[in-house]
Amino acid sequence: MHRFFFDLLVDNVVKLDPGGMVFEQARATTVVADEMARHLFVWRDDLRGRDAWIRVRDNIGREIYRAAVWAENEEKVGWDQA
Repeated sequence: MHRFFFDLLVDNVVKLDPGGMVFEQARATTVVADEMARHLFVWRDDLRGRDAWIRVRDNIGREIYRAAVWAENEEKVGWDQA
């Protein structure tokens, strides 16, 4: 099992994940990061239209994946725009 960290990057600000999560395989982290990004897009209207990402790091600090916090198509709207 390996520990991975899910940081929030907004413009030039980085919010580090202090605890991380444990996964058996690194590829499972992409699903989690994508889901976090979708959730943030829906519930955090202040992140829409900005350079916001979920960055996945391994336990030695290497970035292994990035998920963008934005709509993949025009049909996706936040809870306050539905």
